[in-house]
Amino acid sequence: MAEQVEAPTALGPAGTTTGVWIPGPRAETGPGSMSGASGYIANSPVREAAAAAFTHLGEQLPPVPLSAHRAEDRWGADAIGRAVGLLTDLHVDRASFGWRLTSAAGRDERLESSALSEAFDAIAEYGDGYTGGVQISLPGPWTLVTALSLTSGAPVLGDLGARRDVIQAYAFGLAAFADKLSTLGMQPVIRLVETRLHPVLTGTWPTVSGWATLPAVNETQVYAALQSTLRHLPPVLLSLPDFDPLQLQGKEITAAEVVRNSGATAVSVPLASLKAQGWEQLAIVSETGIGTWMGLPPAAGSRPQEVKHWLNRIKTPWNRIGMSAKSLRDFGVLAGEELPMTYPPLLTSVEGDGAKNISTGTMMIAAGLRRAFEEIE
Repeated sequence: MAEQVEAPTALGPAGTTTGVWIPGPRAETGPGSMSGASGYIANSPVREAAAAAFTHLGEQLPPVPLSAHRAEDRWGADAIGRAVGLLTDLHVDRASFGWRLTSAAGRDERLESSALSEAFDAIAEYGDGYTGGVQISLPGPWTLVTALSLTSGAPVLGDLGARRDVIQAYAFGLAAFADKLSTLGMQPVIRLVETRLHPVLTGTWPTVSGWATLPAVNETQVYAALQSTLRHLPPVLLSLPDFDPLQLQGKEITAAEVVRNSGATAVSVPLASLKAQGWEQLAIVSETGIGTWMGLPPAAGSRPQEVKHWLNRIKTPWNRIGMSAKSLRDFGVLAGEELPMTYPPLLTSVEGDGAKNISTGTMMIAAGLRRAFEEIE
């Protein structure tokens, strides 16, 4: 059975959408390895997640967030593996150091392709008749590039031609999957989690040995790759790890500049990572008409009744920089585990019913925040 991971569930100002975390198989056999589609679709944690979404997030939702993980061992799906399953006309396999490009399809690639097919079938079944927005969370193109190697083991990031091929193949694969969702009558929004722009731009991403770093990629090339990817896609939510500025060749690059130059139509950032300057950058982005989303920490769901606490965590710094509370109506809210980009992909160490209760609690807070935003006078 394809292992699954708690998806970021999204509540936006124009109705609601839920995050679909497309599952990918674990590399080893045993518990969590892949079996038939019927076992996947009938998986009870997925049904529980769907029930929680309907109960706590309202009626305008994709019927099932494909989101569950085995809390007892903290294993989740490999986010990079799921992304490589979308590469068009490129082949991959998994080595001891991670995913690498190969000349022909291998077992790991076939497993990823099968998992994507299963995910689509499950979305089609649970989403039958749904015509609203559905959010697909995947690694951003530069995050994917940093995670891949050539057949020789050399990093793709250090090879201009290879990284161009990967980014192009990924863009086409993302677009094709979004088109498939559109055939179901859904309106896909691609959430690209781009956690590694800083080391790519500053030349601080380590080599395989860890004893050196790879050269920085030119700022123009980084933005051009993001823009070319986004041109092939429906609306994109660019997810950044924080809104801190970058110091690059003696100049400061602000988060607002990165967002504008990427071509994204919306941006999200974890609430926990926002500092004073980050709130100012979020305000600048919001005032330009780019959609703004706030990510709740997963642990917020441990006390689902404290909606007011989280409202104040957002409202107070927002007011402090001179923004009106009423403008929070335009904010979207994300809740859930973030994509695990490391290998092995480990999640928050919460076991059993505790993990399920926290997940449900976070959904409840997200729903409560959306209602609170709309009620602000």
